[in-house]
Amino acid sequence: MLRSKKLSMRSIRRYLKNKEGTAAIEFAILAIPFFMLLFATLELAVVFFINSTLNHAVSEAGRQIRTGNFQSCGTKDSFKTLVCTNMAGLGNCEKRLRIDVVSGSAFGSITLPQPPSPPEPDPSDPTATDDIENGDWVNTAANDPVVIRGLYYHKLVLPPQLTRLENIEGKGIRLLGATTAFRNEPFPAPGACSAT
Repeated sequence: MLRSKKLSMRSIRRYLKNKEGTAAIEFAILAIPFFMLLFATLELAVVFFINSTLNHAVSEAGRQIRTGNFQSCGTKDSFKTLVCTNMAGLGNCEKRLRIDVVSGSAFGSITLPQPPSPPEPDPSDPTATDDIENGDWVNTAANDPVVIRGLYYHKLVLPPQLTRLENIEGKGIRLLGATTAFRNEPFPAPGACSAT
């Protein structure tokens, strides 16, 4: 009995001293949280990059309205195309972007509409035929206060339970927004749009 107890204690000590394979086991234990953290950081970086690009694109396109260059021939669809041109390289911008251009008698009287829910199927799906509908459009005059808002529906790559970046419940979509407000310059009344 005593001998079997000594043998079992010896085998336990030998097992505890054995270091072979511990690095592989430790890596297996730590690899999953490490890679989850790494990919979540990359997802967050992509969201910040797209939001920064959207802010720049809306601001640059808004300059065309502020100076009166867009009023004679511009439409809401051509303005959306102008914003998407400034966001070049970020996927299917035309399907994922909504632009609202609103004006009023004063900045305090301007109300932006509620953002719509994404249509079914998902607008970020490259095979989807439903686009995000374009927003409100007001063709503004000189000295008008104007607010322009761009909403970009970004489909998250990672599960939203991991990153907590989803802000449209159950869709796996992060709604990114960019807004710019300004008073139009005192430009002359826009001329007639040529038919060419």
